Amino acid sequence: MTDTPVKPRGFKKAGIILLAILLVCLLAYGLRVPILTGLANYLVNTDTPLQKADLIFVLNGDYNTRPFTASDLYKQGFAPLVAIAQAQSSPAQLLGLVDNPTDIAVEVMKLRGVPSDRLLVLKDIDPVTSTFDEARALRGYIETHKLNSVILVTSAFHTRRSRWIFERELAGVPVRLLVTAAPHSGFDASNWWQSEEGLIFLNNEYIKLIFYKIKYR
Repeated sequence: MTDTPVKPRGFKKAGIILLAILLVCLLAYGLRVPILTGLANYLVNTDTPLQKADLIFVLNGDYNTRPFTASDLYKQGFAPLVAIAQAQSSPAQLLGLVDNPTDIAVEVMKLRGVPSDRLLVLKDIDPVTSTFDEARALRGYIETHKLNSVILVTSAFHTRRSRWIFERELAGVPVRLLVTAAPHSGFDASNWWQSEEGLIFLNNEYIKLIFYKIKYR
């Protein structure tokens, strides 16, 4: 009598695992658009509908969008003042080869209808180099002026991390923080993975968000 070869159980188990992985991959591919959109939407943390405040505070960074949004909010009457913290100049900027991003943002807002006497550049502390520095600059201004509420303007994917940073740095200050989003140039939550800039921005935001939550918890 000849024994019938029996396949090792390991091969059967491996086949089941590979099939499960394949099914998960197919499911993920089929749901890729809502998954990718959801990853972006998680980073967006804004106040809707936006309410009026005492000050609009625009963050340095994308001067192609943020100062435009801040200017529109001012003209719509959401606040009587617009402020921005002075950014530190790079070596090339110090040589006059390129403009400081704060200076560009200020000029954009002036050209977009914000009067010079309604536009504040916070220079009382060292020039800022990060969102944390900007939050500290705003705290210093609030502590010397009677402000009850502030509208924070930054890029859409930057709103969740910015809100966390500002709420942390403004802890104990009796001010209401409202956050609104300036649109990204060339991409949004529905198509960020289709552009190099969108991929880089979203990837950086998640890395920084996780890093800050671990470092400053």
